[in-house]
Amino acid sequence: MNDKKTTSTYPNKRIKTEVYQENDTLVTKFYYDAKNAYVKELTKEKDGIKDVKHFNVDGVLSKQEYFVDGKRHGVETRYLVSKATKTVKSTKTYFEGKLHGECFTYNALGGVIKQEVFVHGRREEKKED
Repeated sequence: MNDKKTTSTYPNKRIKTEVYQENDTLVTKFYYDAKNAYVKELTKEKDGIKDVKHFNVDGVLSKQEYFVDGKRHGVETRYLVSKATKTVKSTKTYFEGKLHGECFTYNALGGVIKQEVFVHGRREEKKED
């Protein structure tokens, strides 16, 4: 069941949003220049953690991220949107809104092409052996 819908148009009139509740999920649609083309966010909240999934105009999952107290927290995963098979493009770990932990970037075959480590938002330099 859909609850009340809210529609907003931005000043440049090229972007329109539509927000509504669908069961336990907050649905936000962003329309850019076209009436039938939109990107969508689905937000679920449980035990103080917001799980936000972003979908491209074709309905393919492009990113999933988590928030606690309005700040990114946990692993953000980005997907190659041309792939419907949920091929991971990158993962980043956040703690209280700052990069904190390992971050990986992958090629289309899943191989690691970049690896970084962050501590409280600052990239750690690799130590020479």
